[in-house]
Amino acid sequence: MFRHRASRPHQAALERAAQPHRTSHAAPGSSALRRSIAGVSAAAVVAAGIAVASSVTAGAATPNLVSNPGFESGLAGWSCTGGSGAIVTSPVHAGTSALKATPTGQDTAQCQQTISVQPNSQYTLSAYVQGSYAYIGATGTGVNASTWTPNNASYGLLSTSFTTGASTTSVTVFTHGWYGQPAYYVDDVTLAGPGGTSSSPSSSPSTSPSTSASPSTSASPSTSPSTSPSTSPSTSPSTSPSSSPTSGDATCATKPRPAGKVLQGYWENWDGASNGVHPGLGWTPITDSRIAQHGYNVINAAFPVILSDGTVLWQDGMDSGVKVATPAEMCQAKAAGATILMSIGGAAAGIDLSSSAVADKFVATIVPILKKYNFDGIDIDIETGLSGSGSIGTLSASQSNLIRIIDGVLAQMPAGFGLTMAPETAYVTGGSVTYGSIWGSYLPIIKKYVDNGRLWWLNMQYYNGSMYGCSGDSYSAGTVQGFTAQTTCLNNGLTIQGTTVKVPYDKQVPGLPAQSGAGGGYMAPSLVSQAYGSYSGQLKGLMTWSINWDGSKGWTFGDNVKSLQGR
Repeated sequence: MFRHRASRPHQAALERAAQPHRTSHAAPGSSALRRSIAGVSAAAVVAAGIAVASSVTAGAATPNLVSNPGFESGLAGWSCTGGSGAIVTSPVHAGTSALKATPTGQDTAQCQQTISVQPNSQYTLSAYVQGSYAYIGATGTGVNASTWTPNNASYGLLSTSFTTGASTTSVTVFTHGWYGQPAYYVDDVTLAGPGGTSSSPSSSPSTSPSTSASPSTSASPSTSPSTSPSTSPSTSPSTSPSSSPTSGDATCATKPRPAGKVLQGYWENWDGASNGVHPGLGWTPITDSRIAQHGYNVINAAFPVILSDGTVLWQDGMDSGVKVATPAEMCQAKAAGATILMSIGGAAAGIDLSSSAVADKFVATIVPILKKYNFDGIDIDIETGLSGSGSIGTLSASQSNLIRIIDGVLAQMPAGFGLTMAPETAYVTGGSVTYGSIWGSYLPIIKKYVDNGRLWWLNMQYYNGSMYGCSGDSYSAGTVQGFTAQTTCLNNGLTIQGTTVKVPYDKQVPGLPAQSGAGGGYMAPSLVSQAYGSYSGQLKGLMTWSINWDGSKGWTFGDNVKSLQGR
């Protein structure tokens, strides 16, 4: 009987067990996808006692370094992108005025002010905000602090603290909203700490709003601070747009489909060792040289958060312990030989595929992320919400909307932008048993993108369930017989209701668990060698869940495959 991928996004269950809801992968021994975002309430505690408006905290000697903190002098001292800021007299937190900033299009309505500070000093930034997905933060040399709230119906306090670096002489404090969200309000901004030597703050505009992920998966941001740049709502949001370009905003060319053999591994953006899932190698930077050293030349970054309305998130802290690579780190890994895809979905990271509006929101929010972070392609790993109509010639609403998502993304990305798919076996060769519901539901989608040449390859999961041949025959996962029956079936063509779906060997990258414990159907290196060797080098490569699992147990999977591929 089919079951969710225990270990890759089901592998998100145990691995995300310590990270409340990455979306819920919850089977014992699986790696729980995560998706909880702890609250911003802690920010209020941190901020308690900090003065607001233009005055000094009562009874304290620390001045407020913000110029025109309560907007009583209009926008003096502040600069807002695209003319997005305006002064209102209601609602206000205190005094007679407040800032209203309205996001439009790709502009998050960022308003900012650059302030002179002292090196090696502690500061606390706070403000009262009202509205959906309102952020405050500070950037500068060695400084990247921010926090946010998903929804304040009335003014609430946000606060974040930071310590300046040895060479920091100024920081840019900012506030912004989010793509597609209504106007937000800000009042009584405070930066408490020792003043710098410059005579006045600067309001020079920021380079541009960043285009990364969208609001977070849960109603309240998580508590872990973010460590790498990104502008999406994060539990403790990541870097918001800075006043000048930094190495974190690096860009590099999109890579084409790899010409040679591939070993495609999933890179977990959370720490799976922290809760004992695979101790030995938890979170590791995407730039870790061991990844390439042990044969991995295609990296699937797993996974973004997907909200119920289709909004995609990609930033530090979007779940507990999550750290994503900066654009510069992505370029560094690519320069070292990696092709990097974003893997979308997982066993419980569902998208409401019944809704075209959700599909469109997904596209609108993921494309800026893919561009900002220099991804080379997307990996479709959607395991929930997809169902066939019962007739392979007639697309269901969910199949149509998945195609709508894929087409929408590909249309906005550079030519040759990659597409791979990682369905479980029931969604593909399971169609030989019966066609309908989940069984075979990926087949018309695979056929479309094989036939039009856009599918780089199919990296189906040969684990956590049975494997199937072309005649309804089934085999246990982890067997050479099942591996070869399924692989050969796809190459020769699986015919369902008169429609034949073929996936040639050079578009097949079968997926296997990297290590015992990573998923049901683990194959020892000798069996992997036997199965892969059956095709005399015709297969494009192999996929595995996951790089982190393999690294936790000596990299035996990667080393074996690298050798099999003669690399």
